[in-house]
Amino acid sequence: MTDSSEFYTVTMARLYADQGYLRKAAEIYRYLADRHPEDPDLSRALAEIECEMDRQQVPTRKETVLLLREWIDLLKQKKRKERK
Repeated sequence: MTDSSEFYTVTMARLYADQGYLRKAAEIYRYLADRHPEDPDLSRALAEIECEMDRQQVPTRKETVLLLREWIDLLKQKKRKERK
């Protein structure tokens, strides 16, 4: 599940966070904060997500599933490139 950066919005980050996909939410907030350093809300939201991730210590099942899906997608992309 590799998302294009055009879908990296605050709304998408909130949806991921609400669904328990904290790593993906943090990735999006990090992307947005890098592009809009003047926006304190983005930095604050990222800090909150990162604190929550630190508290969890162990990845949630949802996070693990998302990570595995991302790995599978990357492997598929690599395989397609090798065929060309």
